[in-house]
Amino acid sequence: MEVFEASPAVTMWIPSLCYFLYSSSGPVSSILSVKYSFRTVTLIGGTLAASGMMLTTFAQNIIYIYVTVGVLVGAGAGLSFPPTVYIVTSYFVKLRGLANGICISGSAMGSIILPPLLRIILDIYGYRGTCLLIGGVIMNVWVAALFYDPVEKHFKTVTIEPEVAGDNLDEFDSKTLQSINNREDSFVVIDSTLNDTVFSDNSKTFNRSASSATMQTLKSLSNKERKVSVPVAMTNVVQNADKPETLSQRFRTPRTAAPPRRSPSTSSFQYIATPYHGSTLTLQPEVFASSFSLKSSQGKFTKDMTPKKKFIDWTLLKDPLFNVIMISGALNAVCYTNFIIILPQYAKIQNFGKNDGALLLSIVSMFDLIGRIGGSALSDLQCCPKLTYYIVGLFVSGVALTSLPLYGNFIFVSCCCAVFGVFSGAYTGVTAVLMTEKLGEEKLQSSYGICLFVNGILQLISPPICGAVLSGPSSYIMLFVVLGIILVIAGSLSASMIFMPDKKQNGNKI
Repeated sequence: MEVFEASPAVTMWIPSLCYFLYSSSGPVSSILSVKYSFRTVTLIGGTLAASGMMLTTFAQNIIYIYVTVGVLVGAGAGLSFPPTVYIVTSYFVKLRGLANGICISGSAMGSIILPPLLRIILDIYGYRGTCLLIGGVIMNVWVAALFYDPVEKHFKTVTIEPEVAGDNLDEFDSKTLQSINNREDSFVVIDSTLNDTVFSDNSKTFNRSASSATMQTLKSLSNKERKVSVPVAMTNVVQNADKPETLSQRFRTPRTAAPPRRSPSTSSFQYIATPYHGSTLTLQPEVFASSFSLKSSQGKFTKDMTPKKKFIDWTLLKDPLFNVIMISGALNAVCYTNFIIILPQYAKIQNFGKNDGALLLSIVSMFDLIGRIGGSALSDLQCCPKLTYYIVGLFVSGVALTSLPLYGNFIFVSCCCAVFGVFSGAYTGVTAVLMTEKLGEEKLQSSYGICLFVNGILQLISPPICGAVLSGPSSYIMLFVVLGIILVIAGSLSASMIFMPDKKQNGNKI
């Protein structure tokens, strides 16, 4: 505004574009993190943000800054920030709240230091030199990204070999069957070519019961070769191999299946090889006339049975619980962003002093830092539900924001900023943890990414609208009151989550 002599309505588009891309890049960051790695995405984002800030040094007009700061810095920050939340959440369980609070407190800490520091640097180097220095600082994102090892890299492999007594699968106890069924590498699989070769009516080869069929179990059965009789009518075992049924159900099906088809030339003594005789089938040698081996196809079926990773789980939009979190978070993003943008201008209109606007921002950021770390740490103590911190934080910060313009005194405004900072930091610090608790850790990337995207859309629209509304001291008062009421509404809406069962209660363990 000072260098290019632009109006607030014009300059508002710079933070608006920046915040929009910062938030709306969340789903893109989630997709790239799943496809590649947290480290790769963070490196790309840090490079974009640093490049955009350095290129701002050569700006000659506002339009140029729209591209460098609004687009490049916003997109770079949007790519590099979400992986930080995801990887911290995956590493910590017991102290997850505190870890997330410390993780996201970096922005608050920077907001404490940067406003007064930037004022000094601007007086010495001007805005061009300041942009170059900030770009160099942002490049340090590379250093942090190099430590983003996937949590799987630090897993310890533990071999579990369950002892199975007897050869008959019907003798497995329920616990053993359940453990085998839950392990991907312990399925007994049959090659799908059986449909065209062994079990086909049009096959030119000798067609008889698939007795003494040799199957190879996997690691949990200690790589022993077992012979299990599979009747012709059981082709549905192959076709329905991807259905969520237990192993015991699959091998009990033959007892109700139709008898196997037999060739007229088959000896009647071969009846002992039918499925009705269970583990006695293993007594026949593999070279017996009526027996043949079925090829084990571990790789093909384990690949088919493995569920494909979803980049973004859009089914969350059908979940009322997620919609409440998303809407309340979006309302908070609108209020917090616009409050931070207009606070220095409000201080200038109130004639508080040239540096008092930066001081108010530092007060908000300092208490925001306390709220993020303190609220997150308290949420780990289980003294009250995490949802309580979220609801109270939204409600009280809204009341503080509504009360701020009531008195034009610097002390009173500073106190309101402090209260707003503490409670806004409290609900910000527990947001990711609350999503994990309510929706499940496996859905954090999708839920967090979608929420950021919605926040970005609103942050693109709201700053220009607020800039157009601002015309005098009375307009600032009205805007603060409206933003405060919106936060109170968001807190009231969040209270409805008390009556909604979370996914953990429904059986999805976190």
